[in-house]
Amino acid sequence: MSGSRRRTNQQVPPQDFDWELTSEPNVVNATLNLTTEQVLVSSVEKPKARTRGNKFDFRQKASQDHLWTLNNEASWNSVEPTWGTEAYGQSSTSKYSYRDNDINIDNYNVTSEPLITTSFKLNTDIAGDEPIFAPVTDFTLFRHKPVIPLADDVLYPSTYYNELEERQDGFLPNVPVNCVNGPYQSVDHYLATHFELMRQDSLIPLQKAVQGYRSTLSLDKHTDLFGDLPTSDPPVHHPQNYRIYERVQLNALVYGSRQILYRISFRLPYTVRISWPTSKRLIEGSIVLLSKDNFEKDLKIATVVQRGEEPMKGSSRFEYMIDICLERDNDEDPLGFGDPTSTDQDTYVMLEATEGYFEAYRHILNVMKEIPVDDLPFKPYLVDVDKDVRIPYYASIKRYYDLDTSTKNKRLGKLKPVDIMGTWPPYDIGMDKTQVDALQTILSNDLAIIQGPPGTGKTFVGTYAMKVLLSNLDNVAGPIVCICQTNHALDQFLEHIFNFEDRIVRVGGRSKSELLKDNLIYELRKTELNTRGAGRLYRKRDEIGKRIDTLIMELYEEPCVTLEFLTRHKLLRPRQLDSLKRMGEREDKRNKSSSKKNTLDNDDDDAWVVTPQPATAPLSNSRNGEKKFGKGKRQGNTTNSLDWMQGNPNHFPQEEEKPINPVEIWLRDAIEYINEQGVMFSYADELKDALLEQQKGLVFENDDEQDYIDEDEVQELAANYRDEDLRGNKNNRFINIGRAYKKESNDNVTSVKDLFFGNAMAGGMNNKTNDRKVINYKKTESAKLEREFTTDFSFFDDKEERMNDDDIDMTEKHQVLERWMKDDDVTLWPLTVRLKAHKKWANLRNQSMEKEIIALVRQYNQVSAEIRRINVLNDAQICRANRVVGMTSTAAAKYHDLLEEIKPSIMVVEEAAEMLESHIVTALVSSLQHLILIGDHQQLRPSTAVHALSEQHHLNVSLFERLVNNELPYTRLSHQRRMRPEIRTLIDPIYSNPPLHDHVDVSKYPSVRGMQRNVYFLAHEELEESMVDTASKTNLHEASMAAKLSWYLLMQGYNPQDITIITMYAGQRSIIKKQLQAERRVDCDTSAIHVSSVDGYQGEENKIIILSLVRSNMQGQIGFLKVANRVCVGLSRAKHGMYILGNAKLLCEKSDLWNEIVSKMEDGNDDVIGTQLGLKCDIHNVVTRVRWPVDFTEVKEGGCSRPCGTVLDCGHQCPLRCHAYEHDEVRCTEKCRKLFTECGHQCTRLCSQDCGSCITPIHRKLQCGHTIQGDCYKIRREIKANGGKCSDCSRL
Repeated sequence: MSGSRRRTNQQVPPQDFDWELTSEPNVVNATLNLTTEQVLVSSVEKPKARTRGNKFDFRQKASQDHLWTLNNEASWNSVEPTWGTEAYGQSSTSKYSYRDNDINIDNYNVTSEPLITTSFKLNTDIAGDEPIFAPVTDFTLFRHKPVIPLADDVLYPSTYYNELEERQDGFLPNVPVNCVNGPYQSVDHYLATHFELMRQDSLIPLQKAVQGYRSTLSLDKHTDLFGDLPTSDPPVHHPQNYRIYERVQLNALVYGSRQILYRISFRLPYTVRISWPTSKRLIEGSIVLLSKDNFEKDLKIATVVQRGEEPMKGSSRFEYMIDICLERDNDEDPLGFGDPTSTDQDTYVMLEATEGYFEAYRHILNVMKEIPVDDLPFKPYLVDVDKDVRIPYYASIKRYYDLDTSTKNKRLGKLKPVDIMGTWPPYDIGMDKTQVDALQTILSNDLAIIQGPPGTGKTFVGTYAMKVLLSNLDNVAGPIVCICQTNHALDQFLEHIFNFEDRIVRVGGRSKSELLKDNLIYELRKTELNTRGAGRLYRKRDEIGKRIDTLIMELYEEPCVTLEFLTRHKLLRPRQLDSLKRMGEREDKRNKSSSKKNTLDNDDDDAWVVTPQPATAPLSNSRNGEKKFGKGKRQGNTTNSLDWMQGNPNHFPQEEEKPINPVEIWLRDAIEYINEQGVMFSYADELKDALLEQQKGLVFENDDEQDYIDEDEVQELAANYRDEDLRGNKNNRFINIGRAYKKESNDNVTSVKDLFFGNAMAGGMNNKTNDRKVINYKKTESAKLEREFTTDFSFFDDKEERMNDDDIDMTEKHQVLERWMKDDDVTLWPLTVRLKAHKKWANLRNQSMEKEIIALVRQYNQVSAEIRRINVLNDAQICRANRVVGMTSTAAAKYHDLLEEIKPSIMVVEEAAEMLESHIVTALVSSLQHLILIGDHQQLRPSTAVHALSEQHHLNVSLFERLVNNELPYTRLSHQRRMRPEIRTLIDPIYSNPPLHDHVDVSKYPSVRGMQRNVYFLAHEELEESMVDTASKTNLHEASMAAKLSWYLLMQGYNPQDITIITMYAGQRSIIKKQLQAERRVDCDTSAIHVSSVDGYQGEENKIIILSLVRSNMQGQIGFLKVANRVCVGLSRAKHGMYILGNAKLLCEKSDLWNEIVSKMEDGNDDVIGTQLGLKCDIHNVVTRVRWPVDFTEVKEGGCSRPCGTVLDCGHQCPLRCHAYEHDEVRCTEKCRKLFTECGHQCTRLCSQDCGSCITPIHRKLQCGHTIQGDCYKIRREIKANGGKCSDCSRL
């Protein structure tokens, strides 16, 4: 038994293999081509089955180790056989349609699984017993992959992310690796690798969001009597990979500037309170997932187009509205245009991934697919990593430059000429040697790489190079394009250029620079004439929108099909159609007869009598007259109304009679009316909805600090998305759909009577003029009950005896539509059968109308794209008329077509080491001859959404770093002008070869006031805390110490703008802000101190930096602190003073870098590390040691614990404890020593008070013999006024 048990354990199948063979196993055909020694493996078609894994995985073969060896040796040049081999057209047609304008999905089929067709080549060069088949991948197939994820990719990923995290190697299957060392095989290999890495970085967060939502649903199994409310309070769970929005419904169609949008409404749980201006939720450009079956099969993918600073409010205080663009619909269950009956409105759940920002990926992926394989700029460097750098073509023609850019010197003939192909003379241009070398590299290399460590002046060199290029080149080379990672960095760089060149175009709508406000392309467009041809397209688009309006109104306001529709589609036989016609004719005669009788009975010229309105609502002809839609109001035809006002008020205009629809008469018993508030709910439904508002979503929602970012960052993302139309979409015209639809009545028919007589003249009739007709298809049940109590009724019969099971079966058989279709007289059909038949007819009509609407929507989007193309051509003319064009890296991909039209020859990329390689590649255009990369790969790396792609697949290795690692020529600056020498030594272990040198100016910085040391590492072992269910960490001890130290520095006379607190974690940033708020005083506003993450402070500097490292735990985890790039940024931001708070012991144990940094601090003679921070009082030369936040009470006035003792101007000693502020604000509490000259008395007031008049009490005997007493100044004044007598005697 034991042996059998051991054998069983040894035969456990591999984890990746799917042993649940619920369907037939995979069958493949393999064909060996003896000429090419290649084997073509293809699958045999079989019924499609959804599986979690890829069953056709060659990595499970015995040759797995050989393949892994091959991949490592080739630097992942040959990827795994299942990746990148997706041959569209060999899989079953996807049921999910793609609605992106860039791809026509009808041209090919798509599958979400890796393709089961791979080419293998026989490789006999591998050492071993037998040769193996090495994979050969077709890298060109990435050009056919859609940018918008497929539904199956999101719902049914081949490998779930929690399984990926369990892999020891950390690699994601079927995902390529960036070749950081060595060349790529080809251009397609290069583009395919970066395309797939970016695609996975945008896809995996969506997969994690759906997976997390499903996991949460599986935990909630308790329901109450309502069926969907928790009966008990389960443990609160705050999943961090998605945000949920419930009760999502369609609200309107919005005519946007780029495409037609959906306006949707959603609700937040009542417990959630969101500060929308600083929230990352639903930022424009984010991708959202909608489903009405909890993401089992239904999925619709959309992007947020309009959120605004705060979403529009819905019908309740918990409801909001946003505009979305539907990117991918479900053809089996499309989103559609709402339910015209308003009885079956679809309700969706909407998810948003907490990681990633789709707008940053969309344009990158689209551009990469279109890059021609034979026309990739700088291909020898990017793909082949060729080290032979050349001279720019335009520069080889010009060759000679003048380095003196001063206009005055040019006029005087004082030139500094250089030959960029030769040796430069030693001119004095205000640069050190490495900066001059960098300038020479920029001017003479077609691919110039400049590394600038912190404070070495890389921006200064880049600006000077721009000045040289602009002064030596004319417009033939075209404008120089400047690209930066952020809008803030771009504004700073362009402001430097603006000092010597004002012909600048700033592309994008987000700029805070007052200097550049007139250089925004949005402002420059206003100075141009109207774009030729655009007016015609705008009118065409408006006409399409009006046609969509008409169809939507017909869809909602005409619930019954017409006789003509039935005839055209042959849905009834001729005799059945005749019976309907006769029914309509009889109704028409009856109405005319009734109308004639009412006219005769009320024919009286002396009375004002109005015929009561009919009980049924008048039919509205949706195609007649002008309508009002949303905020775009149009003036209707008011001729009849004006005639009535100017003529006889007894005379009503003749109403245009609409022909009777026989089908409407046929279904009159099932026609009901809906008011503007929609369908009324029963009391139980209202109670349920009220409870849902209070409880639904409590399991999912609780907005935490990680969902918030700076308001400027939110506005920047939103502005980058909608910079083509800065107004957004709130002012765009729209038409409501679904339950939000409101009937558009004909003003000419109803408004006149209502205007004059009002509702009071209706005689109490049921006025449904403003209500909309719908067909209640649920009348079936009421009809059954009606027959139960009306057919063969007997008071003494029992109901159960009358309606037994056989009777019910007979009733159901009696109501079968197919049976009644044989009857020629449709007027005899029961109501239930009529409704069944009409539901089929209405669905057919509605589907036809929806197809027409969809076709019109496509036309609208195509016309909008053509308008944008014309605007791009106009913008290109504006840019070519200027010398400099600036944009962010995201805008460079978004406006790639604009860059192609500008045809620039020179491109400068600032902070290039912080950009993903794909961002730079997609900014390159065919006309480019000169690429200048300025950055520092030893500072921050590019950020990604998926950590595994950064660590194992090297997605976070920038183009800058890859080229430097492959030893392409570059220049590194070496003289820093930011940090005092003591601070610079902290980053010496990072910049050791060659080392950094200090400029002479940094040695002249003043010492930090009130501090014993200018640099200090305050070590502690206080444990960190983890935020609830998040990866962020906090350390309350460090936060409190940072806030107390900030307050102390403000007491020394520093401004809040002189101090910055930076930290590695977003959670700690929030805690520090709260601590600063708690330290606020009337005379000391600590909340004004800037608190930033390390990543957000790249490129910035300040006088004093307080760095909170946060990590301190028993598990030995240091997280971000082991990343040298982040450590470099954190330690290099300060100019005068640097104060570090952290667990030095833990850092030394877990990081060689920190061990070296701390060791250098310990070995020095300045005592710059320890457990107590020295606060120095310059007045008493006393050092106060602080270890805990409470220790700052010893220096509560900013000095020390001793009395101040300073002699004030009044001669007294300062009564306060030692303080750092000036004595001008000190109020002396001693008695005043001054003497009044008039009376010689000493002042009796306090020294800090104004002496004023003498108030010493005195007695005086007057000339009249009386004695008076009182304050000195009063007595003297009275005596003087009364001539030495008292006031009584003076009156005698």
